[in-house]
Amino acid sequence: MPFVACGFDSHRRHQINKTNNRMKSFRKLGDHSLVDLVPHISAAIEGVDDVKIYIGSDSQNEGGMTTYATVIVLHWGNRGANVLYHKERVPVVRDTWTRLWAEVERSIEVAEYMQANGLPKADYIDLDFNPDPVYRSNMVLRAAVGYVESMGYTARTKPQAPAASHCADAICH
Repeated sequence: MPFVACGFDSHRRHQINKTNNRMKSFRKLGDHSLVDLVPHISAAIEGVDDVKIYIGSDSQNEGGMTTYATVIVLHWGNRGANVLYHKERVPVVRDTWTRLWAEVERSIEVAEYMQANGLPKADYIDLDFNPDPVYRSNMVLRAAVGYVESMGYTARTKPQAPAASHCADAICH
């Protein structure tokens, strides 16, 4: 009798659908218009040698909801940047570890989606976690950096992660 992994297959399809839906709802920071992520980024970086790509996420609990913001920053040296963002509200995630870990997962999900669709690898995954143990976000820091690096990306944390983490923070609030 053949082995059938029914639960895994349906869960995987659900995760792929969630990823595809998230990637279809990115917006430009300037006018908040929806963008088709892959063609937009391809056109924006075409012929540009010094573009850096930063990805970061932040979250905020307010009332009975948790708001996640994920940003992609296309940075052209000292000539400016293009910021794309996705904002998502979900039922409140009260556990700090779970909420912060979901930020990391969202950033990696975007980075992996971009690479799978022929876009350049992100230069940095910016983590909005504080290296000072006084702050609650520190509890996730080492695991998050390890995960990001194990996926082949370079992690940046506060205070060296200003671009994507500050943009995500501003969008989230």
